Amino acid sequence: MKASIAQINPIFGNWQANLEKHVHFTDIAIRNGAELVIFPEMALTGYYLRDLVPRLSIGPDFSILKPLLEMSKEIDIVTSFPERTSDFIFHIASVYLHRGKLVHLHRKVYLPINGMFEDLKDFKKGSEVKAFWVKNFKCGMLICRDIWHLDTVTSLVLQGTKIIIAPSAVPLRSIGDKGPGIDSFIERTVRSYAEKGTCYFIFANRVGFEEGICFYGGSQVADPFGNIICKMNFLEEQLAFFTIEERRIEQRVSCLPLALEQEDYLEKLV
Repeated sequence: MKASIAQINPIFGNWQANLEKHVHFTDIAIRNGAELVIFPEMALTGYYLRDLVPRLSIGPDFSILKPLLEMSKEIDIVTSFPERTSDFIFHIASVYLHRGKLVHLHRKVYLPINGMFEDLKDFKKGSEVKAFWVKNFKCGMLICRDIWHLDTVTSLVLQGTKIIIAPSAVPLRSIGDKGPGIDSFIERTVRSYAEKGTCYFIFANRVGFEEGICFYGGSQVADPFGNIICKMNFLEEQLAFFTIEERRIEQRVSCLPLALEQEDYLEKLV
């Protein structure tokens, strides 16, 4: 499956402009033969919404996603936004759109409230991490800080997930000779999860500035052997393509069946 990451700079608080940006990048992905395009965390609104959360959150009918749902008849789309439930609870959410339908919604489980982050002041934690089937692959989604906690990743691996998608909004904190200081940590994380989980791990980060904070990009993908097969530029809006191969998953399982051993452990727990 040919897939893509749209490493975009969302326009703060502007639903319409960000929706148009999604359509633009999705159209390019379609014209290049991609079957999946992935956007970063809060790609439809921007991140530091604070008092704008009630006005910019969508749901529970998701009608504003209609243009993307229509495009998902040609290409699968992953995007993220603030969600409002029917009982007026707010979450940071990511959705997977497939064949004109919203087939999966993930609510961010771990909401940071340290340093520059204030997620818990505006949003409620998600309560579950579930795998779902798309085409021949069992997929799972996490959002940013979720990937820094072993339990969320392990949960997806134990459910047999072969593609983990992680829309993110990781900021730039320091710069060294090799670029953003956080980047080496992210790469170690992505490679390790992919290799030990026998899966493709997709980290889709954003770029741009909000409230004086810089988001650095550097989106990347690791295959089940822990190889980085896609690495995107720093600080640059960009669309990149990569291939998800069922054969690579099969090869990894045949030479080191870690996921199967973990499934046996899960059965013992149950």
